[in-house]
Amino acid sequence: MVYAADVNGRRLTFAVSGMLWDRSLVMQDVETKTLWSHILGEAMEGELSGTKLESLPCNMVTWRAWKKTYPGTTVLDMSRTRGEYRRDFYRDPARFVLGWQVDETTCSISFARLLIDNVVEWDAQKGRERLVIAFSPGSTSARVFSRRLRGGRVLGFVPAKKGTMRDRETGSVWSRMTGTAIDGPLEGTSLEQHVGIVSSRRAWRVFHPQSIEVGRSPPRRRRI
Repeated sequence: MVYAADVNGRRLTFAVSGMLWDRSLVMQDVETKTLWSHILGEAMEGELSGTKLESLPCNMVTWRAWKKTYPGTTVLDMSRTRGEYRRDFYRDPARFVLGWQVDETTCSISFARLLIDNVVEWDAQKGRERLVIAFSPGSTSARVFSRRLRGGRVLGFVPAKKGTMRDRETGSVWSRMTGTAIDGPLEGTSLEQHVGIVSSRRAWRVFHPQSIEVGRSPPRRRRI
């Protein structure tokens, strides 16, 4: 999860508190000592209790895939106490979900499902929101994009080869990782990215008990 650090015009400095809520990390801001849930981005105890941080779109992806897409990227090298983050993290993909929220509706989809259906469309029951969840097994990138273009046109998507998807209306080919059309009549057009949160299934259910799970996890395991 990535959040904006500004709250009511004030820039806060966040650190790990050393505490857990339901086995999930708790942050603390230096300025007010308020405790924050990292999975909700909400102040749970202290001066700013009830305040919510602004969620920002982010992506969990292999370094190789990121570097290929954004070759000019630099890396913040920090000391760590845990081992390297590797693809084996997803050795049991059914344990993990990609979650998102639209208005009052919270949803998730299992990584085990995304291994089978790499491109999944989702429509809000209320409102105008039309989304597509795009997954690239090779890079482990899972993102949520709006299917509605700036002019209001709604596109439908199907999987295509090598980490791409194709829209039904124009046949344009889009990158699943960036949400940008790379070939066809809409080349250069970008889809708006929505906030999607990668979480363990258990943690997501604990903090979002009313969440709707899109699709059903398949019975057998497959490695990412």
